[in-house]
Amino acid sequence: MENIVIGIEGDVASGKTTICKELINIVPNSIFIDAGSIYRGIMQALKQSNNKNLPNDPYELMRNLQVEFKIEDRATVIYIAGNKISDEEIHSASNAEKVSKFARNVNNENLYKFAREIIKSFKEYNIIISGRGLQYIYPEMTKHIFIKCDLEERVSRRYNQYGQKYSKDEIRKMIIERDQLHEQSGFNKQGENTIIVDVTNYKTASEAANHILTLI
Repeated sequence: MENIVIGIEGDVASGKTTICKELINIVPNSIFIDAGSIYRGIMQALKQSNNKNLPNDPYELMRNLQVEFKIEDRATVIYIAGNKISDEEIHSASNAEKVSKFARNVNNENLYKFAREIIKSFKEYNIIISGRGLQYIYPEMTKHIFIKCDLEERVSRRYNQYGQKYSKDEIRKMIIERDQLHEQSGFNKQGENTIIVDVTNYKTASEAANHILTLI
């Protein structure tokens, strides 16, 4: 049987990354490709760079800034100029907001092509992939799971994740703005293989992941 490709997309702060990490613990012979981390890696590298004469194309930026995408221990790892970047840096609040605005204002096609090639290079595995614009990156996904979650639940989760560095009002504003950016940019495109899953009432990511597997 051909290996599967499960795409996980959805609302901001709905637990997508955590669900993906649970899925690779359940699905045999699987890896987690975090396509969104490519953009986050670029933004982190831009923050570290003093070069003001950089190209606008995100793929060329990735090459110029020496952003590397690797799979280690079945999950995505980003390196910048040979240095491994921590999950905390990649998924910081300031980085996330900048990524949404950056992705909206550039031509993403070359980066989509790069992500497609990554998927093809790991086809011996069952692939769990998260990110924005998955229907543009790899429309032939086995299933495209679109995660929905109540806004206040998302605010509460992100508040705890950030260690209360921001007020709930600040987090609510950030989430709403990013939701709107993604919707306006067309990143939430759905297809015939899309299944909408509301995870608001699941107590754990493991429960949500097990439910998703019943839909594949």
